[in-house]
Amino acid sequence: MYHCQEELQERQQYLDRLIEKTGENLRDLPEGSLRMSRGRGGKLWYYHVTDPSEPNGKYIPQGNRELVLQLAQKDYGKKFLKSLLQERSAIASCLKKCPKRFPEEIYDTLSEQRKELVTPIIETDEMFSERWSSVSYQGKAIEEEQKLVTERGECVRSKSELIIANLLAKEKIPYRYECPVRLRRFGVVYPDFTVLNVRMRKELYWEHMGMMDDSKYAENAVRKLRAYRANRIFQGDQLIITMETKEVPLNYREIKEIIDHYLK
Repeated sequence: MYHCQEELQERQQYLDRLIEKTGENLRDLPEGSLRMSRGRGGKLWYYHVTDPSEPNGKYIPQGNRELVLQLAQKDYGKKFLKSLLQERSAIASCLKKCPKRFPEEIYDTLSEQRKELVTPIIETDEMFSERWSSVSYQGKAIEEEQKLVTERGECVRSKSELIIANLLAKEKIPYRYECPVRLRRFGVVYPDFTVLNVRMRKELYWEHMGMMDDSKYAENAVRKLRAYRANRIFQGDQLIITMETKEVPLNYREIKEIIDHYLK
């Protein structure tokens, strides 16, 4: 399913929860509405309106502040609920009009014989992934004593990087190990992994900082992160960061959660 439709459905579910919660809150508030009037000297006067035939309402004494707050909350809640319902209706209408198949999915519906005769207007996820993965690059050299070999036959520098690489491969996430990236006013850096969210067609950098208990290493790591930020590459958007020390190592579960959150 095209991700835009998924996002609309998630938004619809979020609105449904808000509508239910807002409705419950409104049921607990007093009947009627709040009218406000400014008198002499700019002082505000509050009135409780319960009968449409008496729009001025009944004066609320200053000592009944709780009623004023409840009525104000109710008036706000009603407007909030109205907006929720309008947006939900618009989303429902949009989803109803969505095609059974999105343009990006049409190529996959063709027979293999027809696919051979057609050039897709938009690359399929598989094509996009293959083209991205076919890009050649020159990474950093790895000393022989540092080498650890992944299941894909690549060399990495640490046990944690080995776990990350093997799990990326297992989850079929395209990645490049230590592919050079030039950062403005900093120079070339080699992110541990450049990874691809195929569904979103989005490239991200994954920096694993594995010696944060080493003060010199930590200082260099901070400088590197500042360089990413200076180049508008922010953590949580296009940058994934994992860290560990000897006492607090990175574990398999953390890596899996990160892959599920950012790359699927």
